[in-house]
Amino acid sequence: MINEDKIFPLYDAKKFALWAQQDQGLQIVTDLHDAQWLTIEGTMYGIATGKAPGEIQANIKDYLEQFPTYRALTVNKNNFWSIVHEATGLVRVVPETEIVRTMILQKLTPIQKKVIDDAAFELEPYTKNRQYFTYLL
Repeated sequence: MINEDKIFPLYDAKKFALWAQQDQGLQIVTDLHDAQWLTIEGTMYGIATGKAPGEIQANIKDYLEQFPTYRALTVNKNNFWSIVHEATGLVRVVPETEIVRTMILQKLTPIQKKVIDDAAFELEPYTKNRQYFTYLL
């Protein structure tokens, strides 16, 4: 079992589900081809509204604002996505091109690996691990 509080200090499954479903209009999906986000426990969230995928993914900042740890960081365009991946363990999904976007050297959970492998999606690391948090996986 993953100790989410220590490894991913900006991830809370219940808070993320509330943000995703109530604030963003996302729904839980069962196919990576329909997803925008893949969580550390393997839950996939896809678009249920007319919002653009890029808008949904950029809105993650609204979710992160719930955490004092995030608000204490100096966040800018150069480190934003590094913080998202490192501190939440989330994977961004681009179903149109069958890729998942991750942090460089992001350690995926076994369930994330299985979901990605089963869907035959390609990993696309795109942002640095800046090691803001203890990364123990």
